[in-house]
Amino acid sequence: MSCTKKLIICFLAKCMLVFAGCKAVGPDYEVPQLDLPAGFSQSGVKWTRVGAGKEIKNRSWWRVYGDGTLNAIMDRSLANNQELAGASARLKQARALSASVRSLYFPSIDLGAGAERSRFRFRGPSGGSNIQESYEIPVTLRYEFDVWGKVRRQVESAEAGEAATKESLNALRLAVAGEVAQTYWALRAVDADREILSRAVELRQRAFGILKKQQEGGAISGLDLSRAETELASADAERIRLDQDRVELVNALAVLSGSVAIGSKVNSSGVMPEAPGVPVSVPSDVLRQRPDIRAAERRVAAANAEIGVATAAFYPSVSIDASGGFDSTTLGDLFTADSLVWSLGPNVSIPLTGQKFLRQRRDAALAAHEVATAEYRQTVLDAMREAENAIQAVSILKRREAAQRNATESARKTFDLSTKRYEGGLVNFLDVVDAERSRLDSERLLNAVKAEQLAISVALFRAMGGAW
Repeated sequence: MSCTKKLIICFLAKCMLVFAGCKAVGPDYEVPQLDLPAGFSQSGVKWTRVGAGKEIKNRSWWRVYGDGTLNAIMDRSLANNQELAGASARLKQARALSASVRSLYFPSIDLGAGAERSRFRFRGPSGGSNIQESYEIPVTLRYEFDVWGKVRRQVESAEAGEAATKESLNALRLAVAGEVAQTYWALRAVDADREILSRAVELRQRAFGILKKQQEGGAISGLDLSRAETELASADAERIRLDQDRVELVNALAVLSGSVAIGSKVNSSGVMPEAPGVPVSVPSDVLRQRPDIRAAERRVAAANAEIGVATAAFYPSVSIDASGGFDSTTLGDLFTADSLVWSLGPNVSIPLTGQKFLRQRRDAALAAHEVATAEYRQTVLDAMREAENAIQAVSILKRREAAQRNATESARKTFDLSTKRYEGGLVNFLDVVDAERSRLDSERLLNAVKAEQLAISVALFRAMGGAW
C-alpha cells in the first residue's frame, strides 16, 4: 500500500473519531415538568418521578374478579380484537422505520455492472466508422460524517416514536380490556335484573291466580283483579325489554372479541361479585403505569429530537466518496490489474440558498414540540381527573349501597306487612300493589348500585394503568 493511501486512510479514521465525539446540535431532551398535588383526596401519597426507560409489564387485572367467563372473553378479545391487530401492525411499521433510520450510521455501497457496444463515424475527408465495446463493474461508496449529530437526532426521534407507538398499543389494549369488562358487568347487571323481574312475575302470577278465584267467588271486585293483571303484564313487558338489552350487550362482546355478532351467546348469570376495594394508599408511580402518559412523553422526546434534525440542516455536510471497479474494452481483460480503476476524496456541501425554508422547518419543529408538550400535560391532567373521579366514586358508592340496602330491606318489610294486612281485610289491594312495586324498584336500584360499583372499579383499574 502506497504512503498516499495510508495517509488518506489514517486521516479518514481520525476524522471519524473526531466527528463521532462532537455534540449533537439542538436541545437535549428533558421530561416536561408539572406542578402536581401531593396526592389524591383520599390519600396522602407523594408523587415520585420514575425514569421513562423502565417498562411496565401488562397485568391481567380482570382476574381479580374471579369470573371464569370474563377471563375467557377477555383472552379472546386481546388475541383477536381487530383494533389491536391494526395497532400491532403499526408497531411493526414503527420498528421497521426505526431500523431503517439506524442504517444511516453506515456508509452506502452500491455494486453495478454494465456492457455497451457502440458504432460511431469518423468525420473528415477519409470518413469511415468504428465499433467499440465497453464493459464495467463499478463499486461506489458514500459516507456522510455525522458531524452535527443529525443522524443521532434522527435515530433518537425514530426510537422515541417507536416507543410511543408501543405504549399506544398498550393503551389501546388497556382500553379494550376496560370496555370488555364494562360491557360484561353491564350484561351481568341485566341478568340480575331479569332474575328479579322473573321472581316478580312469578309472585304476581300467583297473586293473580288467587285473586281470580276470589273474584269468581264474589269475595273481591273486578277492580283488584284488573290491578293485579296490569302489574303482571308490566313486569313481564319490562323483562322482555331487558331481553333486547341482553342481545345488544352479547353482540357487543362478540365484536370486541373479533367475532361475528350473529349467533353469539354468553350464558346467563345474575351473580355479581363484590367490587375490589381501594387500598389506603395508591402507588406513587401511578403515572408511570399509564401507557397513554408514557406514549405522550415519548412523543415529546421525538419532537425534541426533530428540532436537532432541523437545526443540523443549517450546517455544512461532510462526506467521503469513493468509487472503484473494473473497466475494459474487452470482456476477457475485464478482471485484469490494468482494468482496475478507483477514486477517493472528501466532499463538503454548504447550504447557501433556502435559508428561509430551513428556518421555517426549524420553526415548525419548535412548534411541534410545543404541541407535543401541551398534549403530554393535558394527558397527565386527564389521567389525574379520571383517577380522582374513580376514587371519589368508590367512596360515594359505598355510602349509596349502605343506604340502598336499608331502603330495600324496609321495602321488603313494608310489602310483607301490607300483604298480611290485606289478607286480614285491613287495607285494600292498591296498598299491596304500591308496596310490591316499591319493593321491586328498590331491589333493582340496589342491583344498579352493585353494577355501578363494578363499573367504577374497572374505571379505576384503567385510570391507574391496569393496577393499584
